[in-house]
Amino acid sequence: MKIVKNIVTIDSTVLAGYILQKYGPMSHLKLQKLLYLVQGYHLAYFNGKPLIEDSFEAWVHGPVSRKIFNELRDKSILYDDICLELEEGEETPEDILKGRLSTTQIEVINEVLDMYASEKGITLEAITHKQAPWIKARAGAGPADKCENVISPQDMQAYFSLLLEN
Repeated sequence: MKIVKNIVTIDSTVLAGYILQKYGPMSHLKLQKLLYLVQGYHLAYFNGKPLIEDSFEAWVHGPVSRKIFNELRDKSILYDDICLELEEGEETPEDILKGRLSTTQIEVINEVLDMYASEKGITLEAITHKQAPWIKARAGAGPADKCENVISPQDMQAYFSLLLEN
């Protein structure tokens, strides 16, 4: 069992900014999937402790944070690239992470991003469509049906814990 202490959450917009800062412009689709994957592995590694407070909904194109969707809805559509825009003198997402999170939390985030960030958004969509938490949350919905069911953090933790074991 992993020892869990000093685990804090961050705002999902900071995590999204960090991903964009580290990997450059990307589609909304890809960003949403990376947020979900980071959250899933964080839940598994830190015994159910979330990195962000957002829930993920089981949308047609995979898991989506409604908060991030709403934040970016005027800046991007599904496949258009989003880029990080900082005001002069504004603290960078990386600085915020380093100031708030433990070294281990940052290592987990970076390991997950290093595994998946080189993939295209459509590939990440296909990956999440094969994962039990998204499938379970969409139970009863057709492939193209609108679905706003929340993906259970407990299901995410259980699923990603299995991935950590392999």
